[in-house]
Amino acid sequence: MTYIIETLKSCWLLLLCLIVARLIGFPANFTPILACAVFLPFMTDNKYIQMFLPVSILIVTDPFLGLYSAMPVVYLCIVFASVISSLFKNYNYKNMILSGLISVGIWHILVNFAVWISGIQALPLSAVYLAAIPFDFRLLASTIIFSSLFFGFRSVFLGWYSRLDSN
Repeated sequence: MTYIIETLKSCWLLLLCLIVARLIGFPANFTPILACAVFLPFMTDNKYIQMFLPVSILIVTDPFLGLYSAMPVVYLCIVFASVISSLFKNYNYKNMILSGLISVGIWHILVNFAVWISGIQALPLSAVYLAAIPFDFRLLASTIIFSSLFFGFRSVFLGWYSRLDSN
């Protein structure tokens, strides 16, 4: 029971930190949301938390940051990231980073296609994909940085918790 309470406390703390991180004004596409979606399967077995916590953060913060036509595709990519990460049977750092790389690749293809469909069809699709590379590179960097931080904090927390539990 104590473990469940601690997991819920961690989710609320993570939720609050992610909302604050979205609202403080990082550069475009430098966000912890995709990293959260990639990391949550490492933190909890609850599929609903894994898939819908990151999307709920977007739903809460997007009205403050601005609405955009590709929102459904972005939300879908966030859910895909959680699903991809949960497919790994061995939750380790390498698999977490690999699921982050795959998720950013899927993001690049789907979100930029949605951007092209939603209004800049005057440009070739290839031009949209090329123009998105700097933004998606920031997304990749932030996913690696934030998921590494989440993984490191989780390792410290589990070490601390196991020492407390053994006493």
